[in-house]
Amino acid sequence: MADTLTGPVPEAPDAVPEFPMPRAAGCPFDPPPALRELQERAPPTRVRLWDGTEPWLVTRHADQRALLGDPRVGADTDSPGYPPSPRA
Repeated sequence: MADTLTGPVPEAPDAVPEFPMPRAAGCPFDPPPALRELQERAPPTRVRLWDGTEPWLVTRHADQRALLGDPRVGADTDSPGYPPSPRA
């Protein structure tokens, strides 16, 4: 995984997928089809949350391990840019 998360910035707002993604009918534990597609074709990618922010979504196990092992990454919810909690 690269040292920084970089990638093309989508030109159209619709190019960034909404998150969470709708699930298909069937087993409630199956990942949404759009998420499966991202896992197969995309490295870490931007997604749009309910409040319009666009954090990174990391879908692949190897990328997640690399990210979680990086000392620059943390879970301090008071850090600037940390994603907000969903609406209540």
